Order: sequence, then structure tokens, then C-alpha cells
Amino acid sequence: MDGDPTHGLEEEILESQFSRLSLLKRAGVAGLAISGSGALLGMLKAPGASALGVFEEASIVPTLPKAVQQYYELATTTPLGESIFRKWTPKTGPPWKLGFSSSFAGNTWRIGARTRLQTVMLPTYKKAGLVSEVITTESNLVMATQIQQIRQLVDQGVHAIFTIGAAPTALNGAIKYAYDHGVLFVAIQGGVTSPYALQVSGNYALAGKMQGQSLGASMDGKGNVLVVQGITQATASADFERGHHIGLSKYPDIKIIGTVAGSWVDAQAKTQVLQFLATHPQTLGGIASQSPGDLGALSALQQTGRTIVPITAGGELGPLAYWRDHPSWIKEMYQSWPPGDEMQYGFEAMMRTLEGQGPKIASILIGPGPTSYQQVVKMLPKGTNYTNNQWLEPPAHEWFPPKTMDMFFDKPHDPLTWKKA
Repeated sequence: MDGDPTHGLEEEILESQFSRLSLLKRAGVAGLAISGSGALLGMLKAPGASALGVFEEASIVPTLPKAVQQYYELATTTPLGESIFRKWTPKTGPPWKLGFSSSFAGNTWRIGARTRLQTVMLPTYKKAGLVSEVITTESNLVMATQIQQIRQLVDQGVHAIFTIGAAPTALNGAIKYAYDHGVLFVAIQGGVTSPYALQVSGNYALAGKMQGQSLGASMDGKGNVLVVQGITQATASADFERGHHIGLSKYPDIKIIGTVAGSWVDAQAKTQVLQFLATHPQTLGGIASQSPGDLGALSALQQTGRTIVPITAGGELGPLAYWRDHPSWIKEMYQSWPPGDEMQYGFEAMMRTLEGQGPKIASILIGPGPTSYQQVVKMLPKGTNYTNNQWLEPPAHEWFPPKTMDMFFDKPHDPLTWKKA
């Protein structure tokens, strides 16, 4: 670690409230973050053995600072080799023109992410002279449209393009087109298989595992579970579901009796859960949901008069208000993808890369953060009711502080302080 600007910060991060160390201890991997890379190697898939079978480069996770190696457990659906942008620089200096290739805007999570982009990130970086404009396109989950829009953004002269929740392979040709034309492509929520993208994402498989284990504990280790998916073609949804199954498998007396597609829209999740309940009279013990979707699941239970069983709360305020008033409902909740913070992390990683800070790894992953009942009660806005579909947003500097992001870059510094030489 000699000469590493992050040296000396690792123990502080590992022991901080939001470092996930206590979470990982509960997951049965205590000591991983401080025991060296040997323990981690046993948890990572071998090169070429990912779920998609497309990653040829060896994982460089064991070369990262130990404090962030812990975030890569169960990571098999995103490239873990060296970033192709490690020594990359854009054709020109700032201010940079950016493209936001939006695939979908129809839920409260996407609205929260866009709100942070429009009200915080863009004004701040424009004021610093680093961003000139952002061109936004909308494809409404039509892949052919998004591919065309990405190519058009490249032809319009943007310096970087970012998107949220891309499909694993569908955009690979467009991503390569961007790279060949000197344009940085950033996939927020990760999941693409292309080595020509920088990915910034929560580790949703690990988040799902933690949620599944916590749900099982809230159910006292027995009962029937309904799984509520997100958008089924999205890698993030598949990773969450995989994690839920892994976490619940810890409990031999828990049985998954059904799966419905909530599409990350509460109204859709509510409809799907209602239809399931109407045709499945057996007693339900819990719901493994993906946010936004837990509010819809809660509303479905309330409408039918069924017992309000434990649900994996992922950040929507309505279910957290219910927990506030019913402390024994669940054991804990997990901040796996607070919308504003996820947009901020992806945007800041993009700006750092444009500044030549050199991302070390192709996929910057962030572990899930456990949040206790006491923390939720403290952070929940006064007067929040059970139908509130907004999101709990922990302080970004605590959830994933800049000094942690620094560890993923060769030449880290505050991106807002950068001046072209």
C-alpha cells in the first residue's frame, strides 16, 4: 500500500456506521474485510464462470483495498476485470456535454434519481465549469429505440453518456460505438456485459441475500413466501431475486410458493399481489419484494384484510411508516439503492473518469446498508403515512463517503476541485 493515497483510511471505513462490516458479520463472513484477499478469492467466481459466461478477464477485486473488497460477494453478473478507462482521457477538457440515455421514467425511484440530477448534480457541476449541458433521451424500455438514441448522442458530440438499469447485452453494440468514438459510457445499476462501459452499482445480489436472511428472521424461520420481482429483463431485478432465494435458503422451514412481476411500480406490484392472493388461499408468512414494490405489496395486504406479514422494506416511506408504528413487524431494512444517492455516485464516478482519475475496476460496486428501527424513526419525516411513495435518503456522505469512492481510483480527488492543467 506504499504510496497509496487511501492508505490509513481503511480501518476507519471498515468500522464506520455505514461500512457494512456489522452487516457482513451477520451474513457469516466476519473478518473478510480485514483478512486479506484469500477469503475473498473463495467467494468469487473463477474467470469465465460468471452467470452469463462472458467475462474473460480475471477478477482484479483482490487487488482493491480491503475496505471495498467486501462489496463484491455474489458479484457474478458484471465485469470485474481492470477498467478499460483506467488510463483513458476525453478528447477535450471541460465543460463537457453529457448524454442521459433514460430507459424508463415511470416510477418513484426514477423520479427520485432525476430530481437529484436536476436539482443538485447539474447545477453544482455547471457552476464549477465542468458541465455545459445534458441531453436527455427517453426510450420507454424499447431497446431498439435506446440503441438508436445512444448512437445519436454520440453523433451529437457528447463526451459521456450515462444510463440506469441497462439490459445485459442488448446495448453492447451501442456501447462499443460510443467507445470507438471516444465517448465514455457509464451504466448506473450496472449489469451490462460490455467491457467498454464503466459500471457503478449497488451489489443487488448481496442486498437480496441480506434482505432474504432478515425476512426469514422476521418470520421466525418458517412459513410461505411470495416473491415480487422488478422489471424482469433487468439484471438488477434478477440479482435481487437470486439474492432473496439465497438468503431464504438459510431457513429449511420457509417455502417460496409464488413469484409475480411487480415491474418496480407500486400499482403493478399491488395488482399482481392481489391476483396471487385471490388464487392462493394458503397462509402467507412473508413477501420478498423489490422497491418500489413493497408499498404495493403492503397495500394489497391491507385491501384484502390479510394479516400484514413481514415484507422486505427497501426504502419507500409508506412501509417504513408502518414499521414505525409496529416495531416488531420486521427486524431491519436495507438501503440497497436510495435513488438520489445512486444517481449521485454514478454521476460523480463519471466526472472523476472524465478528469482522468483512472477507475481501477470495470464495475464499482457498493454493498447494502443495514438500517435499524431507531435509525428509521429518526430519519422518517414527521407525519409520514402508510401510502407515502417517496424514499428515505440517508446522508450521502455517510452512506458511501467520498473517501470510499477514492479507493476505486488511481488518482483520486474531489471532482469538483479539478482544474485542467
